[in-house]
Amino acid sequence: MNTVTRIVMSIVILTVAAVAQAPAQAPAPVVSIVGYVRDSGCVHRFHEVVKPLPNGCVEACVRSGSPLVVLTKDEQVYHPISAEMPDVDVRQTLLPFVGKLVKISGHLYGRGNSNSISVEQIEEVKE
Repeated sequence: MNTVTRIVMSIVILTVAAVAQAPAQAPAPVVSIVGYVRDSGCVHRFHEVVKPLPNGCVEACVRSGSPLVVLTKDEQVYHPISAEMPDVDVRQTLLPFVGKLVKISGHLYGRGNSNSISVEQIEEVKE
């Protein structure tokens, strides 16, 4: 075996050993949040409105393609994502709940000041 082959084999062995020892990331715990399914545009532009107004505004924004978010009563915003990897679109799952108070159960994820929840179960909640 020549020197170059030995170096390459050493690098490969060390890389495999390092990857094998990397700690597996523990899955986030399953939690539930309660909030309104809203369009993201109004949530970020109109801070004084938590519960959607009955004027058809949220429905118009959603029909126009605005992304959906969940806004809790304490004004936390969650971006709904799927429980699958690669991520799949959950918009169709959320559409029947637009403007309604819902309970979503799933895993919470965060990055910087952004929060998301995997939509594993969703149900309407009475106010």
